[in-house]
Amino acid sequence: MKTLVIKYFTNTISEEELLSLKIWLKKPENRAYFKEIIQSNQELDLAFRQIDTEKAYRHIIDETSEKESIIRNVYIPVLKYAAVIILLLATTFLIYTNVDLVQKAETNTDTNTPKSQQSQITLELGDGSVEILNENINQTISNKQGSAIVAKQEKDKLKYESVGANNKELIYNRLTVPFGKRFEIELSDGTVVQLNSGTILKYPVTFTDPNSRDVFLEGEAFFTVQENPDHPFIVHTKKMNVRVLGTKFNVSSYENEDTSSAVLLEGSVKVFKPNEKDNLEVGTIISPKQQAVIQNGEFSVQEVDVQKYIAWTKGILYFDNDRFADIVKELERHYNLKILNNYQELQSVRYTGTFQYKTISQVLEVFKRNTKFEYELNNDTITIEPSL
Repeated sequence: MKTLVIKYFTNTISEEELLSLKIWLKKPENRAYFKEIIQSNQELDLAFRQIDTEKAYRHIIDETSEKESIIRNVYIPVLKYAAVIILLLATTFLIYTNVDLVQKAETNTDTNTPKSQQSQITLELGDGSVEILNENINQTISNKQGSAIVAKQEKDKLKYESVGANNKELIYNRLTVPFGKRFEIELSDGTVVQLNSGTILKYPVTFTDPNSRDVFLEGEAFFTVQENPDHPFIVHTKKMNVRVLGTKFNVSSYENEDTSSAVLLEGSVKVFKPNEKDNLEVGTIISPKQQAVIQNGEFSVQEVDVQKYIAWTKGILYFDNDRFADIVKELERHYNLKILNNYQELQSVRYTGTFQYKTISQVLEVFKRNTKFEYELNNDTITIEPSL
């Protein structure tokens, strides 16, 4: 219902949704929550102007078939800096077909660093050969000699199978997902990993280490780990490690971000520093709906809305009071482009909203409704300037 309330204030609510909101508001406890939503967004307004919550409530009750109202003229300016924007959500995965975005990608053979210019998903095998993965086809991945099947690709998913205990050699593959794409992989132990844009995952073809299952991540991924008490699953990043037995969690550790984090959906995980040995005396344990963040070498744990951190797995851009400076980084990864912001005051403006099936131009146009700026799209670069 919070989504419907915000859609009402942004004048994007349908007639059916408006009727549902009116029915919901008949309960006193829901009316109190409605006012809390308004007031929480009011706090983001730099001018600290007052919103008449009673007037807003009465307006919804009185309004039945018509959606146009004084809300457009009165409340949207109040939320200028809050920029509360909610667009239609769908349940299917995002299809990256941006009709107004011409992506001219330059081939980059360096698989160690996902650049915005890269346009293809690549798989580097243990023998040094590199396979290009077209997410629209099914194929079998073999080694350089073609004598052994490494994995099977089913369009946007790569699947490994355990080859048994006879193979003791620990061989790593490296999967690189460039900006503008996502991919899924099922490891040989049954663990499923969804990789976000601009992500590299290094992992064994088969988990032959008798002590643990170790993978190495740069970027962001959502893990559904196959439980195995005798072999803990450890995600290594440059700033922190995450140890689990069997659970669902999200890890984000991008090179251009100041922090690394782990958000737990189910189960229990422990986070610890890369220079620490995994034992009972070190690390911080987090519970479901908690996020562990490491910044400047120190951990902090807080309760979070898990949906914000896993929305990307469904192709949704999810912003919750986020600074535009941070939003830009996500937009660059999501749309595979470069954004040059020459409007420094815009960097600290905060936005709340969700986007799916929207081009980059459509997203920026929505932002412009509440914070005036100009932008120019030139090939794969967007330049933002203050409005004249």
